[in-house]
Amino acid sequence: MTPAKRLENIRKEQDSYSSKVSETSRYIGYGLVAAAFSLLSRATEFSKGMEPFADNLLIWSAICGCVAVSLDYLQMLMGWLAASQAANNKPDYEPTKLGGTFVKILNVAFYGKQAVAVVGVIFLLIAIGSRVSVPALAN
Repeated sequence: MTPAKRLENIRKEQDSYSSKVSETSRYIGYGLVAAAFSLLSRATEFSKGMEPFADNLLIWSAICGCVAVSLDYLQMLMGWLAASQAANNKPDYEPTKLGGTFVKILNVAFYGKQAVAVVGVIFLLIAIGSRVSVPALAN
């Protein structure tokens, strides 16, 4: 296999994983919002027994979910804008300076949504952990 073909295969794999990471971050964001609000509604016995400080964590978890989904949208928007700038830059279709700025914002959004999703999951787990007792750890 030639180095050019190997690079092409690596880029395809990279694109596939990037797409999966984006999709997973989006689903985590939606899940954080749904889980937080279902627990905040106190509709189940489990949620009725949660510690009072857990409400703040659940709210922060929902905020993290909203931010993750918003960053996902921002990433897609910046990708579209960067590609549009390059497509309209005739005759070479090279990225423009403005397109480069869009790509930088895209990268910040890509990594930011992952970080915010992880923080939101940690908040959610701590909130749920306030209700769950693990006998093995209590000793």
